[in-house]
Amino acid sequence: MFKIGLDLGYGYVKGVNEAGKVAVFPSLVGNAYERPLKSLFENNQEKVIDNMHLVVVNGEKLEFFVGELARRESRNVSYAFDQNKINHPNTRALLAAASILLFPAEDLPIHLVSGLPLEEYIHKKDEFKEMLKGYKVLACFKGDEKVKVIKFDKVTIFPQAAGAVYYAIWGDLQNYLIRGSYLGLIDIGFKTTDFIVFLVDNRLVLREDLSGTIDIGISSLYNMADKLFTQKTGGKLDIPELMRLICDGRIFFRGRQLDFSEELKAKKAEIAQVIKDRLKAVWGNKLDFFNTVFLAGGGAKDLQEFLTDIYENTVIVKDPQLANARGFLKVAELEEKKVAK
Repeated sequence: MFKIGLDLGYGYVKGVNEAGKVAVFPSLVGNAYERPLKSLFENNQEKVIDNMHLVVVNGEKLEFFVGELARRESRNVSYAFDQNKINHPNTRALLAAASILLFPAEDLPIHLVSGLPLEEYIHKKDEFKEMLKGYKVLACFKGDEKVKVIKFDKVTIFPQAAGAVYYAIWGDLQNYLIRGSYLGLIDIGFKTTDFIVFLVDNRLVLREDLSGTIDIGISSLYNMADKLFTQKTGGKLDIPELMRLICDGRIFFRGRQLDFSEELKAKKAEIAQVIKDRLKAVWGNKLDFFNTVFLAGGGAKDLQEFLTDIYENTVIVKDPQLANARGFLKVAELEEKKVAK
């Protein structure tokens, strides 16, 4: 089976397939419309991933702008922040777009590994698995005649953060698998922050009492920036401008450059402090027995400087935004080996 690891995050979709192809794009979906003038200004160097006009046929024909195109040009763009994210129409659109990017050119059976935040995993993994197993649509990007049948022949659901741990340690197992030690990972996402701890015995043993989900993430930074901008200017930001402000720390408005970098830095420190306080309360003196605390997730780089003091050996994993997706791919490989035996 052709293996794909896919992390359908609240802020970004991250995926990787067994051929090494990577897809990362904002989890944004908006209404599609015709763009008759686009050919005047586009060039052949533009990436497909930046111009995803998605067409989905499932009984009826639906069209969406997805990812970067939605951020740039959609009139009504939104993140799927519903509690029932699994069945949100945006989730299905993001799934179709990621699949077009990551499916192989030839028609092969697909093994998809995806995940949920820890607390959602406990309660909703079966629902998520059933949705993915039952998902079947025809989809393509507008202007591309290569219509794909999007369906999954095998689905595995794995806890987020646990996937990132697999990715973090796999290249240096000897250094991390020290019997009696603990491994911790903080996965800073857009809406939530997961933390997970494994005891190293003859195998990795999940310590559920030391693992969980904190209801804070990088979206808190967005909310604060939005309020700050309104207080300073009386104006409102839509999502594309808000993303630019968070990225640059500055924004051009009414003829001048407004600098919010110091306020944003203070908010990052505040978010990090909430995470540290919660972790110290849960981990307590067990922290003395940790080998390493890993930082992963899309927010890891944003908060790294404020979290490294949680433990003397705190390290950010390589390519932290893709850590779960790459870990999920590793899970697919291990599953395949297990079946082969």
